[in-house]
Parts: sequence; structure tokens; C-alpha cells
Amino acid sequence: MKQFLKHPAIYQLYQEVGGFFAARIRAIRDYLEIRPGARIIDIGCGPGHIVRHLPRGIDYIGLDIDRPSIDYASARFGNCGCFQMRFFDAAAVDELGPVDIVMMNGVMHHIGDADLEATLVNAKAALKPHGVLFTLDGCYVAGQSWIDKWLLDNDRSAHVRDEAGYRRLLGRVFGRVDMYIRDDYSRLPYTFAIGVARGDRV
Repeated sequence: MKQFLKHPAIYQLYQEVGGFFAARIRAIRDYLEIRPGARIIDIGCGPGHIVRHLPRGIDYIGLDIDRPSIDYASARFGNCGCFQMRFFDAAAVDELGPVDIVMMNGVMHHIGDADLEATLVNAKAALKPHGVLFTLDGCYVAGQSWIDKWLLDNDRSAHVRDEAGYRRLLGRVFGRVDMYIRDDYSRLPYTFAIGVARGDRV
């Protein structure tokens, strides 16, 4: 299954059939305020479909290190935003920031702790003073169904965490971290951890 999911169109079909893509849309609508004219960096944008569901009039930049995904996104959604194949590093921060929102949809669970902390430091540096980091990832919780756990165990990543794990990593960099756990977003049984992080405590 992991090999098939490397193809952008097949990956998107899997996301839509399982209700995982709809979950991203619902989470953004429930927990992220996007104002007209907002500047957004989407780290790990994949094939770019999410830009179709964001408000019009934003300045959207999608980044990914997978060439087929970026080519797919640029060909289909290049009129809605800018897509670049590049790492989100200090050079990207200097070139693309500051922004109002950094999004990481289904990204943190692909990155080990040390590299993730470095990415989060860059995300904070890219944000305006009152900017927001928005994250969404699969999450282990006590008592979840075997199907839910099996899907997480067989994800393309080895870094799926529980709520405390995500909160701990976000809290190393951001002063305020709000976490929301939802298991009612997708067609298949699946638990999501949604993080909304800001630079300073309020």
C-alpha cells in the first residue's frame, strides 16, 4: 500500500475515500481562522488539493520535497497559489516570510524529534508576531479501535505520536499550544491530533 500511495493521484483518492482529506478541511474550518489577504506557507503540501478549499484572496505557498507532487500541484492549482519543491529551511524562511499562518497537514508524524524541532523553529521564525502554526496528524490514544490503531501502525511514517508527544514537541518551541483530539472526522475509524501553536503565551 505504501508504494501505491507515492503516486499523487492514488494518494489523493485514498485520502478522499477514507475521509482523511475531508478531515483536513473540517479541522481547518473548526480551528483555524484565515482572514482575507492572509499569507500562508503549507509545509508538505503534497498534490496541492487543499488550496481549493481555502478562502479566495490569500497568498498561498505550498512546499514539498516530492517532485511528482509539486509538478501535479503546479499543473492543476498553479492559478491558486505558488508551489515549490524545496526544503523548509532557514533560506526558505528568509525568502518567503513573514507569513500569517504555517500549516503542516499530516507532516509531523513523518519527522523524527530532532529534525521536527528544527522545522518548528523555522516555522516560528517565518511567522509574523501574532502568526499561527496549524498542525494535523494521526494520533494514538488509549482504547482506540483496532482498525484505528492498525491504520496508524501501517502509516507511511514511523513517528506517529500520542497527544502528549505532539504537545511536548510543539511546546519546546512555541509559548502557547492548544491541542484538540478528534475521532469523528473521517469515514474510517481514525484519531486526529490538531495543534494550534503561537509564539508567545497569552
